[in-house]
Amino acid sequence: MTGYYEIPRYVLAQDKLIQETDNLMRKLAIAAGLLAVALPAHANPTLEGVASGLYNLEKSHAFLTWTVKHNGISGYTVNFTDFNADLVFDADNPESSQLSVSINPTALNTNYPDPDGKIAWETELANDARFMNATEFPTITFNSTSVATTGEFEGTVTGDLTFLGVTQPVTLNVSYGGVANPPWFGQRDVIGFTASTTITRSDFGQTSMAGIISDEVEIEFSGEFLQAEE
Repeated sequence: MTGYYEIPRYVLAQDKLIQETDNLMRKLAIAAGLLAVALPAHANPTLEGVASGLYNLEKSHAFLTWTVKHNGISGYTVNFTDFNADLVFDADNPESSQLSVSINPTALNTNYPDPDGKIAWETELANDARFMNATEFPTITFNSTSVATTGEFEGTVTGDLTFLGVTQPVTLNVSYGGVANPPWFGQRDVIGFTASTTITRSDFGQTSMAGIISDEVEIEFSGEFLQAEE
C-alpha cells in the first residue's frame, strides 16, 4: 500500500467531462466567429452599388397587416398570410420604379383564442359579403402609377388598388431600409422597405357594421425584395 494511490473513477470521469466541455466550447467559439464573418452586417440605408432591375418579394420575410378601429376604443389587426409582389427597381432613379402586388383575401390570421372558433371566424371574415367577400372577389391587387421621393430614403408610391371589384387611387408612404447580401442568396441583392397607408373602406363599397368597425383602415407592410435571378 505504500506510495500507491488509485484515483477514484468518478474523478477521472469528471476530468474527462471537463475536457470534453472545454473542447466543445472552443468549437462553438470558432463556429460563432466564422458565422459572424459569413453573415452580413446590419444594413445601413444606401443605394450605392444596389442593382437595378426586377426584384421579387422574399415571402419568408414579408408582413402585411390591416387594422380597423373596433367599437371606437381599440385597434383590431389582421395579417394577410398569402401575398406576392414584383418590384422593378431603378436604383439610379427610384421615381422610375414600378410595383405590382397581389393579395389572397382568404389567407388571414387573426388573434382569435379558440382554435375551432378561429377557423370559423377567419373563414367568415374571408368569404362573407360583409367583409372580404373573397367568394366573389378572390384577389386584391395594387399596381403603381407613379413614384415620388420625399427624402433621401423616403417617398410615396401611388397606384390603383382594386378591392371588392372597385378600383381607387391609393398612395403609400414608403421608407427604404437598405441593402444586404446574405450568403445563402449568392451575390444577389436583398432590399428592404416599409410602407403604410390609410384607406376608406366605404370608397370600395364596404359599409357593413358601421359604428362598430371604423370606415378608415390602416394598412402596413414591412418586408424584403430579392433580386431576380438572370
